[in-house]
Amino acid sequence: MKYKSLPPFAPVLLESMRAIGYDTAAAVADLIDNSITAKATRVRIRFDPGVPRAVAFLDDGHGMDEEELAHSMRHGSRSPNDVRPDDDLGRFGLGLKTASMSQCRRLTVVTRKNGRTHGMMWDLDLVERKGDWIAGVLDPGDIDSVPFVGHLLEEAHGTLVVWEKLDRLAAGDAGDGALLSERIRRVEEHLALVFHRHLTGRPPRLIIEINNYPVQPLDPFLEDEGAMAGPEERILAEGQRVVLRAFTLPHISRLTRAQIEKAGGEAGLRRQQGFYVYRNQRLIVWGTWFRLFRQEELTKLTRVRVDVPNALDHLWSLDIKKSAASPPAVIRDRLRGLVPTMVRPSQTIHAYRGRVTGTDRVRPIWKRIEDRDGVRYEIDCDHPVVAALRLSAEDGHLSEIDNVLRAISASLPVEAIYNDRANERIGLRKEVDDGEAVAAHLEELARQLLSAFSDRPAERERLLSSLGSFEPFALYPGLVEQLQRKLSL
Repeated sequence: MKYKSLPPFAPVLLESMRAIGYDTAAAVADLIDNSITAKATRVRIRFDPGVPRAVAFLDDGHGMDEEELAHSMRHGSRSPNDVRPDDDLGRFGLGLKTASMSQCRRLTVVTRKNGRTHGMMWDLDLVERKGDWIAGVLDPGDIDSVPFVGHLLEEAHGTLVVWEKLDRLAAGDAGDGALLSERIRRVEEHLALVFHRHLTGRPPRLIIEINNYPVQPLDPFLEDEGAMAGPEERILAEGQRVVLRAFTLPHISRLTRAQIEKAGGEAGLRRQQGFYVYRNQRLIVWGTWFRLFRQEELTKLTRVRVDVPNALDHLWSLDIKKSAASPPAVIRDRLRGLVPTMVRPSQTIHAYRGRVTGTDRVRPIWKRIEDRDGVRYEIDCDHPVVAALRLSAEDGHLSEIDNVLRAISASLPVEAIYNDRANERIGLRKEVDDGEAVAAHLEELARQLLSAFSDRPAERERLLSSLGSFEPFALYPGLVEQLQRKLSL
């Protein structure tokens, strides 16, 4: 057998690689991965919104010498099978080039290390003219003309990546930079989520700035805002540990508008339930159950954090863009058994809105009745609030009250409630609750309740002491103690 070398034709292959599928946000995130691997603590993204000619990414990482720079500019500079440090966010040795060229036709990298500055450039138009894998090596005069390079030259070390000839990134822009600015705004939202664990802390491990404005972390689990965290679960695969932890968001009625937006918005709450897979604390894929479980209304508050080491990249089918992954069979089997337990708190919160999770002592006003015809709901006439109303009724009016209660029970708009709940139109909490009005209403209701038992002191005291165990008082535990002290005087 004879053998023949068939190297790819550079212009054709490079143009084809632009279609791998990066969007702008994923491309920028890939560059920031490189900065994190270089131990950067600050990444500055700079562009002139009025002149969409160049976008720059400057980090304060350790930088590169001449040989390291040439290696990083080579396509396929490393094998995906190489053993890498635990905190390395790379894999294929293609990210810098493919991500950048998906957005522009000229990529320039200038880097400083040990007091020396080096620069190289890929220009697709130059490659097309030469018909070969020709990269430009910048001399000092070339470096001085690179956009935004002055910010790098002020630093002792770091790397500057510049995108020019923005044929994809600025496509459709009228020349005023408005479209580019809108795309960068979407990039900011993406970075806030994907790198939220790097951006969190005092001080944070990483600061990302866009034209001097820091990107604020977007925590999808609302850890510091009332979410319930479950226990950690560990799965071993090829001697490596995958760590899972389920979080249950507060019911939507207990979230402010800002918190709802942070959790994905009213429409996104249901779509973004499921697994959130992290690789070295960088979010890879989110809002999916990997077809192990269906997205349901009652489970939409469940989000499961999955931490995967980079040593298992080959098992998780991680793609070049680092925006897709799928668990291997050994992990899928274990996840399938864990999911029902992980979603149970969300199901409980929806079934018992406003009650303390894990207790059955709260008595609802509505009864759920299941029979051969299905499920129906009726007002519980033995509920303390309803019973007090019936006890206080004057002679001849009890049957009228019961008729009204039966009419309300029969008229409950179950289908409309279900549709509104499914479309997130119901249960939203006001940005500022009218606390005084709520407190006044509960006090008046409690006085009515207790007055019905004024001739039975023991029963009155029992009801007062258990006020927080039945609706609607159970929905406002912070006010119950105040009421109990006030009404016991």
